[in-house]
Parts: sequence; structure tokens; C-alpha cells
Amino acid sequence: MNVILIGYRCTGKSTTGKELARIMEIPFVDTDHIIEQTMRSTVAAIVADHGWARFRKIESQVLKGVLAAESMVIATGGGIILDNNNVLAMGSAGTVVWLRASSDTILRRMSQDVATPELRPSLTDKSLEVEIIETLEFRTPLYRSAADMVIDTDLADSAEIAATIKRKLDNGR
Repeated sequence: MNVILIGYRCTGKSTTGKELARIMEIPFVDTDHIIEQTMRSTVAAIVADHGWARFRKIESQVLKGVLAAESMVIATGGGIILDNNNVLAMGSAGTVVWLRASSDTILRRMSQDVATPELRPSLTDKSLEVEIIETLEFRTPLYRSAADMVIDTDLADSAEIAATIKRKLDNGR
């Protein structure tokens, strides 16, 4: 069974995914890292050179390849849910877990992460705070409808979040 982590930027998909894979004793993959390895470039550079539409196509292709495997923890990019084909593929390939955080938490985490500019290119031409609020407002219904399980990450660390996910999976959600 695959466990597929979705959610906005800085909600803990990668860090929680690594911890969850460790305690479940299964492999971990991060679709953004696969994209960067395949393209030999950062997400920011790919978007700058080719645009978001091309990035989303690459992302969908990578997701399709990753979902062909079984028994993995998969961290996805925050916009993976923008393509309904991705949502359908994830839903049929495993348990989709939405890692949810408030806009305040996301802003704090993004502002404190020195790698944010390289890892997380701007989605809009607005300030970071406005971008987060508006993008979350648009994406929240998409995350909600794609998710089999919702985990709030505002007040927990990755070990606590991973343990909660594993417990819920073991108990049939």
C-alpha cells in the first residue's frame, strides 16, 4: 500500500514522509526530488526556464511512474492536486493523506527556511503572505476532496505526525 502525502508548501510532506517511511519500514520518494534529478535542475530553475505548465506536465509524468510501485511513502508537490488525473491516480494507488497547516504556520515556516527561494518559486506576483492565503483558499477544497485522511501539522513535529498517520493506517483510518 502506498501512502501519498499531499498539502501546501511547508506542511511537512518531505520531513514527515521520511519519518513515516522509516517507521513503516518502506521506501520514501519525493516527486520534486525526482523531477530535479531527472531534469538536472532545481524546481525554481525549471519553472523559470519552462514555466509552470511544463513543470506540471513533468510532475504528472513523474507521479505516474512513482505510483507504478507499491508499498512506498510518496511526498508530492503542493500543486499535484491541480490536475484531476493526478488526483484519480493517487486515489487508486494508495491512501492519500493531506498534511494541513494554517496560513500563519506556512508563512512562518517558509520565511524561516533559507532554501525557500530555490525550492519554492513564486506561484504569483504577490507578496508571500497574500500568495499563501489566496492559493490556500483556492486549493483547500481540492486537497479536501483528494484526501482519505487529514492531519493538522501546525502544532506537531514530523515524528508525531508520522506516528499519528501510522496509527490511523493501522486502525483502518
